[in-house]
Amino acid sequence: MESQPVMDLAAALDRFDGDHDLFLTLAGLYVERSAQALGALQTALSAQDLPVLVKEAHKLKGSAMEFCARPAVAAAAHLEESARKAVVQDLPAAAEQARAEVERLTAALVEIMQKGFPS
Repeated sequence: MESQPVMDLAAALDRFDGDHDLFLTLAGLYVERSAQALGALQTALSAQDLPVLVKEAHKLKGSAMEFCARPAVAAAAHLEESARKAVVQDLPAAAEQARAEVERLTAALVEIMQKGFPS
């Protein structure tokens, strides 16, 4: 999935009616909460707690949708579906892919927050 852009920034800004301040506020919240969400995912994966894994993956998917981050949305959706169907053998790889895409999105959002929007 890394060949895809981490997010469609133009589409994301359009979702926020071009409001850069709102985008930055929500980006800050995403960055702040993503580490907690990934920790909760890891805990649920280690405990093989499928209902919690479904819930946490679903929340990550929804948050990534706000930023039109297709790779993160797809990875979280795959993890959610694998947990929902109890395809236990797929969970470690699906969780790793979700973690990688969430971290990639987080890094992109931090860069925008620190350096501003690309021209």
